[in-house]
Amino acid sequence: MTTPYQIGERDVSGPDSKHDDLCVATLCVDGETAAAVQQAVVRKNGSFAGEMQDYARRTDADRMPLERLQRAEAAVCVIDFDADREQAALAGNAIQQALHGRGTLIAVSAKNEPALILEAMRAGCSEYLTKPVLVDQLDEALDRLKTRASARKPPRSKPPGRILALLGARGGAGTTTLAVHLACFLVRQHGKKTLILDEHSRLGHVSLYLGEDNPNYTFYELVRNISRLDETLLQGFVVHHSQSLDILPSPDVFDDSANVPLHDIERAIRFLGENYEFVVIDCPHGIHNLSLTTIDCCDEVFLIASPDVPALRDLTRYIDRLLQSNIPPEKLKVVINRYSSEGALTLEQIEKAIRQPIAITIPNASVDLIRAMNTGSPVLPDRRSEFAIQMKKWAASVVRGEAVVEQAEHRRRFAFWN
Repeated sequence: MTTPYQIGERDVSGPDSKHDDLCVATLCVDGETAAAVQQAVVRKNGSFAGEMQDYARRTDADRMPLERLQRAEAAVCVIDFDADREQAALAGNAIQQALHGRGTLIAVSAKNEPALILEAMRAGCSEYLTKPVLVDQLDEALDRLKTRASARKPPRSKPPGRILALLGARGGAGTTTLAVHLACFLVRQHGKKTLILDEHSRLGHVSLYLGEDNPNYTFYELVRNISRLDETLLQGFVVHHSQSLDILPSPDVFDDSANVPLHDIERAIRFLGENYEFVVIDCPHGIHNLSLTTIDCCDEVFLIASPDVPALRDLTRYIDRLLQSNIPPEKLKVVINRYSSEGALTLEQIEKAIRQPIAITIPNASVDLIRAMNTGSPVLPDRRSEFAIQMKKWAASVVRGEAVVEQAEHRRRFAFWN
C-alpha cells in the first residue's frame, strides 16, 4: 500500500530554492473553499502552493505543492474531511511526516461533530473550520497558526526540570500509589510545578487516584501530535488537577492509541521536562523498549519492590537487566514499599541480596491508602503518620538532588540468598 504524500529525503534548499514566509496548499477541497483560502493567503502576503486533488496517490501535480510547503518557513495545508474522512486522516499524518513536523494543518468539513473534530485533531490538525468557510475565518486561523509557530521554540533561560521514573519490579508493588503521592508532596510541601505522567498503554490508574475519572486526552494522543507540540497545545492536553499539579493520563479503553514511535515518546518526555520543574512518570511493569526509552530520558529511576523473597528476586533481575542495558548505576534508586522493621527481612539482608543500597523505605499504610484511592484524595504532608514522614523525606531529597540512603539494620533474622 502506498503511503499518501510520502516523499523521499530531498535537498530542497539549493540556490534555486525560494523560502516562503507563509505558504498554503489545499487537499481535496471544494472550489468555494479553495477560493476563500487563496483570498486569505493574499491578505497575509503569503503564497499559494497549489491544490492537491487526491488523498492517497502521489501524482506529479500533487508533489509540487508539497515540495513548496517543504521550503516554506510557515507551511499550512487545508484538508477537506468530507469526501473520505479515513483517507483524509491518513493524508494529514503523512503530510506532517513529509514536512518533518514543521507544518500545520487546518481541517474543513460541513459536519460539526465532536467525533470528527477529535479524529481531525488526532491526524494533526490544529484548526477545524465548518463549511461554508469564510475568508475572515481563515484569516484568523492563519494568525493563530503563525502565533503558535513563533512560540514553538521559545528561548529558555531556566534549566530543564527533573524527570523521575517509578518502575515496579512486579505488578502490585504500589508504584502508582507512590508516584501519585511523590508528585503531590512535591507540590504541597515544596510548591514545585509538577506533572504526573501515566505511561501505561491502557487502563492506568493515576487519574482515578486523583479523582479525575473523565479526562479528555491522554499522553499517547499528545505523542501523536508531537509535530505541532508547543506550550499552548500542551496546556490543552493536560488535566489541571490543582494550581501546580497537572496530569497526563493513560488511555482508559482497549485500543491501539499507544502504538506510537519510541522516538516521538522520547521527544514528548523531554519537552515535558522543559515545561515543568518535576515530571513524575508512572511506568508500566516490565523491562522493554518503552521503559528503556523512558529511563534514558530520566534523571532518576526509582525501582519499587516489596520486602518479600519473590519481589526481591525480581528486583535483582531488573537491576541486572538495566545495568546490562548501560543504564548508569547512579541513576538507579531502590525503594522498598510496605516495609516493616518487624518483618522477616532486615535492610541489611535486602541490600546484600540485591547488591544495591536502599534509597528509602515506605511503611505499610494500607488503611489510609485504600481510603485515599477510593476517595481520590491522596494523603497530605501534614498528616501525622509514618507514611507521610517518609514521603516528605523522599520529596525533600528529590528537591535537594541528594540521595536518601536508609540505615541498614544489623539484626539477622533470615538467611536470604547467602
